Amino acid sequence: MEESGCWWEAERCDRVATYLIRLRRDLNGEYDDEVTALLAGVESTSRILRDAHDLFPFYRPRVLLVLYYLHIVLPCLSRTLRDMMIYISHDELPPSRKWVLMNERLSDQGGMPLASRFVIYFDFLVQCIRLLTRSFLYDPAVLESLRTRILRLRRLRMIPEPPRPLQPHVAPPTPTRQDIEQRHWAEKIFDEQPSTTGLRHRRVSRCFGPPMVEESLGIPRGSSVLFKLPFDKNRLSVTLYLNAEGADMTRLLCRWMDPQFNPMYSCYGVHELCIRRKGSSLQFRRWNNNRAHSTLWLALFFKTWEKMVLFHATFVALKARCPLTVAINPDDYRLSGEEELFQGKIIDDGFEHTLSVFQDKKCHGLRLHAAVLSGVLRKCPVWTAFVTYSSASPNWLIRRSAHRIRINDIHPYVFCKEYDPTNQIHRGGKFEICFFTERSADEFEDLFREPSEQGSVMESQDPPEGGGGDGDGDGGG
Repeated sequence: MEESGCWWEAERCDRVATYLIRLRRDLNGEYDDEVTALLAGVESTSRILRDAHDLFPFYRPRVLLVLYYLHIVLPCLSRTLRDMMIYISHDELPPSRKWVLMNERLSDQGGMPLASRFVIYFDFLVQCIRLLTRSFLYDPAVLESLRTRILRLRRLRMIPEPPRPLQPHVAPPTPTRQDIEQRHWAEKIFDEQPSTTGLRHRRVSRCFGPPMVEESLGIPRGSSVLFKLPFDKNRLSVTLYLNAEGADMTRLLCRWMDPQFNPMYSCYGVHELCIRRKGSSLQFRRWNNNRAHSTLWLALFFKTWEKMVLFHATFVALKARCPLTVAINPDDYRLSGEEELFQGKIIDDGFEHTLSVFQDKKCHGLRLHAAVLSGVLRKCPVWTAFVTYSSASPNWLIRRSAHRIRINDIHPYVFCKEYDPTNQIHRGGKFEICFFTERSADEFEDLFREPSEQGSVMESQDPPEGGGGDGDGDGGG
């Protein structure tokens, strides 16, 4: 019941958003800021409701903890949306009159602007999801404050208060720094938003199925979500999760909507899928037993190059480590549309890695990419780092010695648990790269130096370093 409530209120939000977009167009710039702020709140609330819906199957034992809070927010939200529809769907009222009447009359309820009400709904649902998932960002004081404000709004609108649970929930223990750092590496990939280099596309993401009945998805109890990404305002989402039945057994769950706006599901293990880039999309193919060849399962269109790169590398790294993976097609490792400008061998946190510099041919984005040099995980991604505008500074790259170069202001996104990037960080937060040969260090430096800077003097005269080192051949990924 709680799942369907979140889903259908999200759908109600989408209908209201459609009317608001139409109303903003008809107003021809009048009240533009106010309508846009309200629209953003409605759309954000729709997305967070679908986030909750998508996460319920993974946290069944904890659903009771948030049920009371959903019974508080959903009826109040539903009443707000229905009240809004009375005005914005009224065909006989002129556009400006629709907006003024709705905004004035509904903003009087609870003494807060209508847009602010959706901020409260959204923030309340965010805390509910954090409580459900045991997030270290959960704040019980914030949840209680928002609960009080929503209950006050309910009383003003004559909506009865739901009964409180006999046993109030116990807040998750405050996580230590060690708890946060010990999370699975894939959980951290999208913690921070990377710089955004836009990609052009006019198509929506799509799952080609086959659809699976939710009960047949078979998500074992104890499975853990690594991350969830929404596409097209959360009308389609993908959830990457660790199957509780085996270590490193990762599966990809896609949820989308049919023409009647019902949720549809399809799920495969990463070992069953191949990944390719096509333009601004990542396409996943599965083996079709009936046709005896691969068939397109999922096409995800990304707005930014950085997020597409991170998703691709994460998927490949998880597939390489999955015990059910028999072999990986070499094309899985390659992100088409990129040109390799440099490749060299490095010693990296005690491991031997291959360092490459890639440039996207369309958006011209630059990134560093480290991969396992040899062994069963050869070519498996270890980390990637995006080269930002700061590389134009003369202090961005500093040659420390024949084999060592330090880079300022760079953030590696790590794709394995064995590698610790902090071991490569030195004075002033500079990230150090140790090349096997002086020639590789020269070529890397030349790639980023302006011609006038080629004769720059080394920052210090460190003693010469050996080119080999004692790195483990199959480590770091």
